[in-house]
Amino acid sequence: MRKRVNLLVSWISLLSLILAGCGTADMKYFAIRWSKTESPPFPNEWPPTTETVWTRYTFAYGSGPALMDGAYVTAPLSKTEWRGGVASTVTLSDALTEAGTQGIVPLDDATLALLEKGETISTFVLALSALPDLSQSDAQQMLAYYNAWFSHHGTFLNLIRADHAAFIDWVLSNP
Repeated sequence: MRKRVNLLVSWISLLSLILAGCGTADMKYFAIRWSKTESPPFPNEWPPTTETVWTRYTFAYGSGPALMDGAYVTAPLSKTEWRGGVASTVTLSDALTEAGTQGIVPLDDATLALLEKGETISTFVLALSALPDLSQSDAQQMLAYYNAWFSHHGTFLNLIRADHAAFIDWVLSNP
């Protein structure tokens, strides 16, 4: 037991020495673990037409000791665009650097179940060529999904808002 305590004290001392050599800016990025994720598809125009380009972004969340109740968010790292059913991907950046921070809250079971329908919703929206009929259950699920996604990814949403404002505003006006 004494050996474990001594080893723990040694590690804490070593970590303290390392951190003491870091400036405040360096400390912020010390040991950030990044995890890439994808957004749902966003249209380049709203309402959609047969010519609408849909874009799905790859970005990352980072967690680290300097931010305990949130996550760092990158700008888009890549984007996949669907034009007439054909997908093409473009790398935008390889840099895993902070573009903002996002608060984190636990997901309740209903929200988790809704967000797990992402692929079904993607298939639905990629087939849209006009405003969806909000009296139909598929359209209602689409709105519920996007509203849930927006509420948990607001920082990233603000990073892409300029390119998709009409769609984002439409979703938010139909909770």
